[in-house]
Amino acid sequence: MKEASNEVKEEIKAKWVYWKNIKSKKAKALLIVLVIGLIGLKIFTTVLTFDWLASLFN
Repeated sequence: MKEASNEVKEEIKAKWVYWKNIKSKKAKALLIVLVIGLIGLKIFTTVLTFDWLASLFN
């Protein structure tokens, strides 16, 4: 369990260093929009899937 925790911490640290090394504000804005879009897409498709499954049982 402790090993997994350390791996997660190291991965977060690596991502943070990568984020700090990006100098362009446009690139950072694009990454933020991309992440929010992917999260939104995941939520949207999950809702549609559950809605579709629920309609099968009605």
